Amino acid sequence: MTIIYRFRPMKYLIGDYRELEKQELALSSPRYFNDPLEGYQDVFWEGDEVLWENLLRHYLLNLHRAAIMCRLSDDEETLDEYAMEPKLTRGDLPTDEYREQFDSICQSFFEKRGFESVPSSLASLPEPLKRNNLKHILSVIHRSALESVLERMRASEMIPEQWPEVTNPGDSETVEDLLSALSAAMAEEDEELLELLVSLVAPLKSHMYLQQAVQRGLDQLELQHKKYHLLYDSFPDRYIKEITRSLIHTNWHTLCFAKECASPPMWATYADEHRGAALMFRADRQTDESWGKINVNEGADLEDSEPNSGEITAPLHAVDYESPPPEVDFFRFLGRLPLPKLESAWHSTPDGRTSQMIGEIVDDLDAWRDNLWDHFGSMSTRKLNKWEHEQEIRMVLPDLLGSEGSHRKVKYDMSQLEGIVFGLRTSLEDRFEVMKIISENNQDGDPSPVEYYEMVYDGNNFRKVKLNMV
Repeated sequence: MTIIYRFRPMKYLIGDYRELEKQELALSSPRYFNDPLEGYQDVFWEGDEVLWENLLRHYLLNLHRAAIMCRLSDDEETLDEYAMEPKLTRGDLPTDEYREQFDSICQSFFEKRGFESVPSSLASLPEPLKRNNLKHILSVIHRSALESVLERMRASEMIPEQWPEVTNPGDSETVEDLLSALSAAMAEEDEELLELLVSLVAPLKSHMYLQQAVQRGLDQLELQHKKYHLLYDSFPDRYIKEITRSLIHTNWHTLCFAKECASPPMWATYADEHRGAALMFRADRQTDESWGKINVNEGADLEDSEPNSGEITAPLHAVDYESPPPEVDFFRFLGRLPLPKLESAWHSTPDGRTSQMIGEIVDDLDAWRDNLWDHFGSMSTRKLNKWEHEQEIRMVLPDLLGSEGSHRKVKYDMSQLEGIVFGLRTSLEDRFEVMKIISENNQDGDPSPVEYYEMVYDGNNFRKVKLNMV
């Protein structure tokens, strides 16, 4: 048996959340992690003309949605939450009118503005396209795409007249020149340098937007300014983030533990600057990578401590701080979509052409799904080596129930709790409250089997000492 530690501030353990009393553990979603690079994947794009055409159609579909949400939203939270829906397809549009409008936008973009050859050029690149280079290509295309969207919406009187006109739209010739230059860079193996350079484009554009706002004498950024920034400037960057986060793997939640409790930075970060506590749980360690399993009741509702699903046994994994982010072939790893929707929206075109890749997937669906889950396991248990001091052990639960909120809860049995470690600054009142709750949670009324410890600094070492109970 091995002990793992769960650092918590007192406001969660004994405050309004009452985690200790309810015997609850809160899992977190990557969207709310303190590390924005959590779950990062080295995504690349490599596919035939059908796949590239459908990526551009999907871009137009989400740009159209974003424009509609910018027109309708009257608060920033709604705009941020619903401006894009990566799983959206043409078939999901609610009415024939919306579908006809989207078809008109696609026709305007590909035929009227001459971008029909771009998918073929993208498919002809000699190497896979990395994230930042694709973002740069979409940035060049973007204003023509936005012009196609707003032109159709103005014709339907869906947007106000005061919305700005699109200035300096790129043309297909500019995109073809960019792709030729990129192809040459790939041949010279200079793509990584180009990737590094174009990674600066989005931050510089945002800075220029803010600089112009300051020069215009704005007192503050109103919601309308943020809408314009999304539509006219930052959409390509946001699009890439959303599709790589939402279309490849299911959402997931983690329950985080640590191998050790003698790390002052861990107490400072996760236990309210040493005012909190560390819960000690028993783990059946098997190898350095596999830390056995923990039994929990999944599905405790956010408003109610009662579980709504049965007991599960979830494996524990040591976080990998050494391996690079896993590589992911985007078109081959669209794992969030049902197969019929994947075939119709991404692997076939309105004129009946079909991608060769869908045949490869369908021929061995089991292998495809196994590969997806293998990559999910790698992605969800890796962090940058800058976080190595955490020595994290984590439980990962795929979000198969669709709970996309910031937190999800599981319950544990008191028999799994080995002890509680108080921090250097844990108050007398908080210690008393913890001990009282543990005593009350003891069903048979006997003295609690939970041991108590306190962190001390003896002049040389920061360590825990056992408290002898009378």
